Amino acid sequence: MSISLKVDSDGDFLRCQGSGEFSIKEACSWFHDIIAAAIQHGATKVLVDCLQIVGNPTTVDRYEFAECLAREVVGYINERNEFPRLAIVGKEPLLDPNRFGELVARNRGVKVKVVERMEDALKWLEVGLTENLNPNDGP
Repeated sequence: MSISLKVDSDGDFLRCQGSGEFSIKEACSWFHDIIAAAIQHGATKVLVDCLQIVGNPTTVDRYEFAECLAREVVGYINERNEFPRLAIVGKEPLLDPNRFGELVARNRGVKVKVVERMEDALKWLEVGLTENLNPNDGP
């Protein structure tokens, strides 16, 4: 099973929702598509909802994913001449409780926050809840 992606744009805010089974190859391809959508829509705040993605990545997978994410964000910066903010929402074991991947990505200059609650992601992105963006609903 591959990772499927839904994207919803609202001004400078892009909400992406994935579902499926994690693989490093799919995840890197998926983030390429997310960053391309952010560039296309002019989004500077990107919410990545991984609550429906299953898997238990290895430490090496987490490192490779963070490297891939950093490369994609550099492409965004080169295209838009600004830094996007990313919030990734998911659950363990997909997310590492120690946030190793987040640390690797941040060390490469990515503005990213990995959380387990949608409310925390929206707060970090400085996006208010509206009728159209309920944290319990999908895009």
